[in-house]
Amino acid sequence: MFKKEIRGPLLALFLISLGGWLLHFRIHRPADDADNLVPAVFGAISILVVPVLFSQKRTVAWAYILNVAAVAVGTVTMVLWSVNNWQGPVTWQTVLLKSTLADILILFAKLPLGHHILRQFRPAGGPSA
Repeated sequence: MFKKEIRGPLLALFLISLGGWLLHFRIHRPADDADNLVPAVFGAISILVVPVLFSQKRTVAWAYILNVAAVAVGTVTMVLWSVNNWQGPVTWQTVLLKSTLADILILFAKLPLGHHILRQFRPAGGPSA
């Protein structure tokens, strides 16, 4: 079903999405606050829908768009959460160790993986680029 060239990146994308979703679900349960529904839904889409869409040439562009959208939504919501829950002075140490920066950087790993998979189906400079 999956092209040999995308199996590794697709598995990595799936595992990052699953790990992030489980971590988020453990910390911010949707049943506790309706605001937690947005990340839960985007996480479920990243786990269940995006890998399937990435597996076929005709849907790879949609998968790429959903992957980028999930990263964008995750980044914005995590930054907003950090800003709204900030305590104490803003220093390099607090930004690095007490914000959601580490979570955002892990989320950003989805971008090059999605780009790599896209390029397997639509090489740069090719007729379908």
